[in-house]
Amino acid sequence: MWENKFHISPKKGLLNDPNGLIFYKEEYHVFYQYNPTSCEHRNKHWAHLKSKNLVDWEELPIALSPTDWFDKDGCYSGSSIEKDGKLYLIYTGNVKNNGIRESYQCLAVSEDGINFKKLGPVIFDKDIPKNYTRHFRDPKISFDGKKYWIVLGAQRLDLTGTVIKYSSIDLINWNFEGEILKEDFGYMCECPDEISFDKDKALLFCPQGLEAKGILYNNLFQSGYIINGDEKNFCELDRGFEFYAPQTFKDKNGNNILFGWVGVAEELKDFPSVVEGWIHNLTIPRKLILKDNKIFQQPHENLKFLRKKSIILNNFFVKEKVNLKDCSISGKTYELIINFENLNKDFSIEIKSNRDNRTLLEYDYLNKIFTLNRENSGENLKGVRKCILTTLSKIHIFSDNSCVEIFLNDGEEVFTANIFSEGEEIILDNQNASISSIEFYEI
Repeated sequence: MWENKFHISPKKGLLNDPNGLIFYKEEYHVFYQYNPTSCEHRNKHWAHLKSKNLVDWEELPIALSPTDWFDKDGCYSGSSIEKDGKLYLIYTGNVKNNGIRESYQCLAVSEDGINFKKLGPVIFDKDIPKNYTRHFRDPKISFDGKKYWIVLGAQRLDLTGTVIKYSSIDLINWNFEGEILKEDFGYMCECPDEISFDKDKALLFCPQGLEAKGILYNNLFQSGYIINGDEKNFCELDRGFEFYAPQTFKDKNGNNILFGWVGVAEELKDFPSVVEGWIHNLTIPRKLILKDNKIFQQPHENLKFLRKKSIILNNFFVKEKVNLKDCSISGKTYELIINFENLNKDFSIEIKSNRDNRTLLEYDYLNKIFTLNRENSGENLKGVRKCILTTLSKIHIFSDNSCVEIFLNDGEEVFTANIFSEGEEIILDNQNASISSIEFYEI
């Protein structure tokens, strides 16, 4: 019932962090943290998919399993890189002996991109610098033409979070290069990722333990970025409920592309899909663009291949509440684009709506606040999330059976959320709003 149609989801078991994203031998590869036996956060493997277009995915054999002494309690998150035509995975091997944690940064290699041979640890637990705890994980690898680099999430001995860096010339021997975050970011930083935009650089990471500040940092754990080392201006990547552990890679055209995990650590009773034996999914692929020191996220252009039947309404005038079902627009899985013409008043839209449920998107024109409200969305999941938005010119929605991604103003802000509702109606509510166009595509 809740199985998603176009988001990457497991048929059974638990999905979390996207790993090892890469365009290799003319195909896109996506790995993710995977528990094939239950919906609990344990027994972590690396699941593996590939695609030629980021839309149609082929499931491949599990790439990594926790079968060796250096990863026996989980093949944790990591990344990938091509070297000499071979595909290398670097990941954190999690080990617990008598309740004591050990962390190993491990390497695996494949000549065909499908079958992997573990090469074992390249950074051993004993090699962790003395200033850090064993919460030391999630290597993201890159190559600058001369050296290989990894950034790692770490926890200092004073229990504050940071990101550190290593370098290597051969992927085997690694040198500690120090911290690249100097400020304290909660009690742990996970899933760091350094990316470039021409002359500018961004560091993406996931701090745990940030205190909520008004409408900011309201999830259990956060995901965000800083630009060019400006640690005072940490910005959330996604304003919704379920978004964590994003990872990027370059597509065939050299664009920065992001996948995120639509989930956060939670109690299983909150997710209706557990009854079906699975939990969580990845986001759609998002293209990242830097504008005025802010990362914009846009649906990858290949997602247009998902589109089926379309309905286009031009110069649509909303006098009062309008149910778009009257225009043959409704459903569970679709893409919806609303372009406004100089919106200068409040506006709201209900999605996944029926007699009992509604997910409400509202724009407060006077206070410049956009709100996602799922207090009455359906089964179990509740809450309200907000962001500041100076103007509203465009709402772009991807709706799946149990996941919604909302892009505002061509990705200036994004909201991601799990929604478990059988509602299919889309209702606009505004007095005298001029809408340039409404585009609806069945998926």
